[in-house]
Formats: sequence, structure tokens, C-alpha cells
Amino acid sequence: MTDKTSNTQALGQMFFTLSQAITQNRSLEEFDLTRLQVMTLRKVYQHPGISMSELATSTGISRAQLTRLITSLEARELVQRQHNQTNRRVVNVYGTTKGQTVMVEHMELIQKRIQAHVDTLTPVEQTALNTHLSASIQLMIKAGIIKADTNMTLFKE
Repeated sequence: MTDKTSNTQALGQMFFTLSQAITQNRSLEEFDLTRLQVMTLRKVYQHPGISMSELATSTGISRAQLTRLITSLEARELVQRQHNQTNRRVVNVYGTTKGQTVMVEHMELIQKRIQAHVDTLTPVEQTALNTHLSASIQLMIKAGIIKADTNMTLFKE
């Protein structure tokens, strides 16, 4: 096995395992949300006023599927759509107060779950984990695997 294949497999395994650990169905059931709805909500709250086209691209789903998804989130008063003031053909998606509350509660639940796992490590191991994760994030940003997101207000310091 080449180093490139090994790197790709390791990253794939890391993403899969982390997503599984973080978004276990227990937290989604509590909020009556699907994984795709949570991912879409997170994008809307990180990028208020994101266009439907940008949202479809960033979530990797079709515009038709996104329209149905946003309609269901609108019915629950978690998001709202508005036509763009300068170009009426563009529809922007914004969060609502109710949606913000749901997202904050969801992120707090995820953070508690992560913290419970991290607490099983020694202080030295916790520091090493933080150092390596920070370095890994920076390298993945540099490689274009993920985008730097400066608007992570849903995470508490």
C-alpha cells in the first residue's frame, strides 16, 4: 500500500468515525432532526443569508431535495426564506430565533458528549490531542480538504 493510499484511508476513517461519534442518533432523535437537516441548519446558522444555490452546493444535495428540506425546516419555524433585495431570482435562507435555540442546544449536547470522552484521557493526553487536532485541521485547510470557517459561534469556548 502506498503512502498516498494510506493517508487517504486514514483521513476517510477519521471523518467517518468522528461523524459517527459526534452525531449519534440519540441527539438527533431528541431534536427530531435528520443528519441532513442538522448539517443544513448548521450551514444556515454559520452563513446567515446563504443562497439556496450555495446551500445546495455546500451540502452536496440537489436543489429539489434542498427545497423540500428547507420547506420542512420552515414549517417547524427553524429557518425562513427571503428573496434577495438586489436579485429577486435569488432566494436566501436565514435562521430564526427558534432555530438558533435548537442549534445551540444540539451543539451543547455534542460538546458534552465529546467532553465526556476527552475526560477519560490524562491531562497530558488531552493536550496532545488538542495539539494534534489543531495541526491536522490546519493541514486539511491547506490541502483544501476542508474550508476554514471563521464563523463558528455555535461552539462555546
